[in-house]
Amino acid sequence: MCADAVSRHPHSLLRYPRRFKFVAIVSVVLFASALMVAALAAWRQDSLTQGLREDTSWVVYKLDRDTVQLLNALLESSRDSLAAEDQNAINLRFELLYSRINVLTQGEFTRLLEQVPNARVLVEAIRQALDVLDTLIMPYDQQRPLAVIEIENDLQELSRLTERLVTTINAFQAEAATEERAQLSTLYRLLITLLVGMSISALLVVVFLVREMRESASARREQELLGLRLEEAAKQAQSANQAKSDFLAVVSHEIRTPLNGVLGMSELLVQPQQHTPSPQEVREYARTINDSATQLMNMINDILDFSKIEAGHLTLEESPVELEALMRGVIALYEPRAQASGVRLQMHIDSAVPRWVSLDAYRVRQVLQNLVANALKFTKRGQVVLSLGRHQGQLLLTVADTGCGIPAVQQHHLFEPFQQADASVSRRYGGTGLGLAICKRLCDAMGGRIGVKSQEGQGSTFWVALPQVDVPPHVEVASQALATAPQISHFSDGSVLLVEDDIVNRRVLVGMLQRLGCLVEVAENAQQTLSLVKERSYDIILMDVQLPDQDGLTLTRQLRQQPGWLAKVPIMAMTAGGAVNDRKRCLKAGMDDYLTKPLSLATLSQRLAQFIKVDSQIVEKLPSTTVPGVDGWNDGLVDERVLQQLQTTLSKPSLDELIGLFLKHTAAYLDQLREQLAVQPMPTENIQRLTHQLRGEAASIGACAMASAAHDLQQAVEAGFAIDPHFEALEKQAVLTFDVLGTWQSRAC
Repeated sequence: MCADAVSRHPHSLLRYPRRFKFVAIVSVVLFASALMVAALAAWRQDSLTQGLREDTSWVVYKLDRDTVQLLNALLESSRDSLAAEDQNAINLRFELLYSRINVLTQGEFTRLLEQVPNARVLVEAIRQALDVLDTLIMPYDQQRPLAVIEIENDLQELSRLTERLVTTINAFQAEAATEERAQLSTLYRLLITLLVGMSISALLVVVFLVREMRESASARREQELLGLRLEEAAKQAQSANQAKSDFLAVVSHEIRTPLNGVLGMSELLVQPQQHTPSPQEVREYARTINDSATQLMNMINDILDFSKIEAGHLTLEESPVELEALMRGVIALYEPRAQASGVRLQMHIDSAVPRWVSLDAYRVRQVLQNLVANALKFTKRGQVVLSLGRHQGQLLLTVADTGCGIPAVQQHHLFEPFQQADASVSRRYGGTGLGLAICKRLCDAMGGRIGVKSQEGQGSTFWVALPQVDVPPHVEVASQALATAPQISHFSDGSVLLVEDDIVNRRVLVGMLQRLGCLVEVAENAQQTLSLVKERSYDIILMDVQLPDQDGLTLTRQLRQQPGWLAKVPIMAMTAGGAVNDRKRCLKAGMDDYLTKPLSLATLSQRLAQFIKVDSQIVEKLPSTTVPGVDGWNDGLVDERVLQQLQTTLSKPSLDELIGLFLKHTAAYLDQLREQLAVQPMPTENIQRLTHQLRGEAASIGACAMASAAHDLQQAVEAGFAIDPHFEALEKQAVLTFDVLGTWQSRAC
């Protein structure tokens, strides 16, 4: 609604700026008009001054001419006696001459003459000369005859004075004209400068106005787009709320359905009403309970997986994988369901696909199982084909079925959470609508893509494209060997430098390496490592990634920069982590291989055989192991196979001592973590170091649940999530692990 109001009245945002600009423009126009009026007034004043100077020059000039003419008229007349007519003419000329001097001594002429040097003195001298002549020159009826000689002398003196006045006035006029021309030139330059400045200012004003118009238009467009986005966001929020409501309704139904099966069958087993169930009925009840519990567990796993992915806690662990074996495992898992439905379940692998690649087998298997399960769910007859090929340098996995197909309109929403093709799907087939959303996010995390091609009534083909990461030949050989019987190689006098700071991990690895016939030297930090490599050479270096004084990656780079044998010696990383980035960073730093704890004796033997000369090979049958959690004493907290292997490698007393050391270290680590978590701001580096050490020791001893809890705490610290729930879970796993290890020790006696 706010977005609509903004889009309907965008001009309201610019109302006051426009008024301000109008007032500013009017002010500028008025100011320019005032300047123009002032300039016109100054120009008019200059014109008047120039006219006055010209009039003065003309009056002075006429004064001089009249004086000369009067003198000439007097010289041309008779010196003895003048006729009345001639004397009156001379008197008239003198009166005219007198009037001109009167003009010069009055009004504006007087102020102008005061500006001319000596002009005022000359004018006064001329007036005095005229006053003298005024007593000598009279009309004929008042004076006869005239004193011609005396008048002539006085007129000659007057003529000299008027000539000097003309010269003075002309000199002043010339000087004034020169100054005016200089001033005019300066004014022209100033005018040109002002015109250029005004032109630039006008251009800038135009540019600013155009820019402001564009910005205003852009602002209006952005406001309109914002309104559209807000409307779209509101629709998406509504859709998401509706989807979550539908999801809750579906989940509540899906949870109640298997729970009814579990509760109903268990009630029949616990409280038989009419008769005691026969063994066949008991098996039938138990099968129903198992199927219902499995359905419920799968649904809960989907919800937990999706929550984990959305929270950013998803981690990938790459390792060499045989693709054919992975696909056969998926086929074998769903073959009974396919046979029960009368659907053929087939597999096809292109010969161009390599046998071994590096990927996260668990996550790829999860995606394929989801796609195959969906295909079988929606296929009533025909076949489901799981295929593997290559396309544009990537692995291409496809699951094609001959089921009901998916309408094109609904295909765009298949990979969104809480979505199914339509509402009737959940009613007919069940499900939460999270399976394909999880597949989409898993593929994105692995750097791949997922999609679907389908036509309604003609089946569907879901495809997954993943990056193809080839496995080096020596790793492929080792992986093939590990896939068969455990094979232990003996390395006679093979020298190994073990760089490990944790005492529990050191004892485990030293025992295994000595069991394989290696000569082992131990360095607890980077400084000891650099000292040992200066004294002698080794056949291989086993390097922990995190050391107290320096990380293993930096230490590896330092070793690779050394001359001689260190540039080529095999360096193998050891860490409790198994993330893709960890493996890539180790190989990029110059390491040759990457081992993840816990290590089995067979795995360590196979990896060492890639780099050290093998003296002999024997196939050792490891002691039979109990699957964790079968009889309820373990519950998957500890991998009993790791404990049995350690007991075979180290002996029972050494293993008991190692377990005691692990329990002591774990208690110390938990106390230190508790102290560090109470510090503000939280020292994340110390917490990371403690959780890494705790995770490494737990993995080496086989405490897989505790190692996983430590890893979750480490990831929560890295991501900035809430720490307390993860630490409480770690403490709980530690207590349970302590009990399990104590039980195992008592059982092993």
